[in-house]
Amino acid sequence: MSPNLLKNAIAACFVSCAVAPALASPLPLVIAHPAPVAVAASADARAASIELVFVLDTTGSMGGLLEGAKTKIWSIVNDIMQTQGQKAASVKVGLVAYRDRGDAYVTQVTPLSDNLDDVYARLMELKAQGGGDGPEDVRSAMRDGLERVQWSKAGPRTSQILFLVGDAPPHDDYQDVPDILETARLARQQGMTVNAIQCGGNSAATGPWKSLAQFGGGEYFAIAQDGGVRAIATPYDAELAALGERIGGTYLAYGAATARLASQAKQAAMESRVSAAAPPAAQADRALNKAINKKAYDESDLVQKVESGALSLDSVKESDLPEALRALKPEQRQAKLAATSAERKALRERILALSKLREQFLASERKKAGAAKGGFDAAVSSALAKQIK
Repeated sequence: MSPNLLKNAIAACFVSCAVAPALASPLPLVIAHPAPVAVAASADARAASIELVFVLDTTGSMGGLLEGAKTKIWSIVNDIMQTQGQKAASVKVGLVAYRDRGDAYVTQVTPLSDNLDDVYARLMELKAQGGGDGPEDVRSAMRDGLERVQWSKAGPRTSQILFLVGDAPPHDDYQDVPDILETARLARQQGMTVNAIQCGGNSAATGPWKSLAQFGGGEYFAIAQDGGVRAIATPYDAELAALGERIGGTYLAYGAATARLASQAKQAAMESRVSAAAPPAAQADRALNKAINKKAYDESDLVQKVESGALSLDSVKESDLPEALRALKPEQRQAKLAATSAERKALRERILALSKLREQFLASERKKAGAAKGGFDAAVSSALAKQIK
């Protein structure tokens, strides 16, 4: 090695050693980078894919659990996205709502999607009704959880995790559908992990739920009948909810006219619906998700596409431009898009700052309240901490 090369190598080593301690220091609870699309990630992190399917009993006794799920689903996803090593992971969520034969439906399936607004909209629609005769059609629910939610092809960096959540045993007299243990075994063979969360103390459900988790390579959890979710109001919830709605206002749909207008209207309707009906904690957690999720909005969002580098404004046909840009002169469009992107970035920064304060407040309140029996969200988080690859 030449003297100059040796000198450069030594200098680089000193720089590396000086920087390493800073990089190794503990990360804050909330990601501090304002634009998640710009965060550098390792190849492994970029390749990570996490798929979660919740098979939910929606009969009359499950009202508390459903409300808990509506409150905590955004928080659960945020925890995954903020876990060290998973910041750039793709997270998809799917749902299977189930009741029993003779009810309004046996199953309703929401396929796996990284458009979390779509999944949440479906979750908000679910009501606890029907049932009442004891066993439910858990067999059909598990079959659909395996066959109809559109799992990806299994891979070394793909975590596929299913949660069966209910309070009643399966109808084992329904012989036209595979036994839940056989379905769990098949799921395990295909690389999935199956967990069972039992609500309430129905002893007739305990055995099947425990066996399901064993056959599926997952865990069994017993939680309160009402789901055991503890929602804590904070002084930051209202502002975070408002910021979430404002950042949604930066959504600019592009594409063919009919689809573009439909996407823009759909996003506006979602913001209104969340504001009117979602629990305050869910609104705050959704706002945080919009700040940390690289796929916060759907594929029609021009701002997100340009930020990620997947698209340039110049490559979009004029007929496909958002209405807000088509009305401008060509030389003004880039400035308008840049201003919208800057507004979104500023909103992210405010959301992240407030979310950090909110988490500190929540941690303090939990400490004051003392230990509590784990609920739905705690069970899910505990399983994911062990099962995500």
